[in-house]
Amino acid sequence: MNGFTRIALALAASILTSAAFGGGFDGRGNEPGWSIRKSDVGITFSMIDGRAVTITPLPPVQSIDGGERYRSVSEGRPFTLSIADKTCTDTMSGMPFPKSVTVEIGAKKFFGCGGAPADLLRGDWTVENIDGKPTMKAHKPSLSFGTDAQLSGSGSCNRYFGSYTLSGEGLTISGIGSSMMMCEQPIMDQEARLLDTLRNTQRFEIAPDGRLSLRAKDGRSIIARRDR
Repeated sequence: MNGFTRIALALAASILTSAAFGGGFDGRGNEPGWSIRKSDVGITFSMIDGRAVTITPLPPVQSIDGGERYRSVSEGRPFTLSIADKTCTDTMSGMPFPKSVTVEIGAKKFFGCGGAPADLLRGDWTVENIDGKPTMKAHKPSLSFGTDAQLSGSGSCNRYFGSYTLSGEGLTISGIGSSMMMCEQPIMDQEARLLDTLRNTQRFEIAPDGRLSLRAKDGRSIIARRDR
């Protein structure tokens, strides 16, 4: 891992932490690396080489189709921050984010992602496919990602529980335990595939149709749709 990659992953981890605990909005982009923070008092745009632009006070928000925009002037150059409610995937880490971010400074444009990736996970999901095989109609597993980094749901036969961690490099699920009921063998086999894939999950994706994909390091996957 080179120095640039390490710095970029550190920026991603910082965004995951700050966005998750509130206090402002954070975004980032690559090639070249940059980060942005919007707070109640202003906006700070920072390049990976140390250059920075600070806008204070925070400009009035302008509503745009599917998002918001902030306009100002910095050292005689127009400055615009646009935040769109559109899922964005970081080009370096592969981490999905809930917002797409565009920063314009003079004639230069920077594109990136922002918000808390955990916002894409939190809530209840119904599992439709495990390792390429559709789940049984009468015994569909579920996933429930809590705000407290806890994961729980129905495995097919038993209730299970565990915890999840988001970092700059992906998603991991650990500490999985379950109740000890016995069901018919096909149901138990489906549950075993689910729990084993969860234990080996290393990242997640959000498809354009909103479906969640949990991806294991050996290529296995869990596909789920959000409960309404």
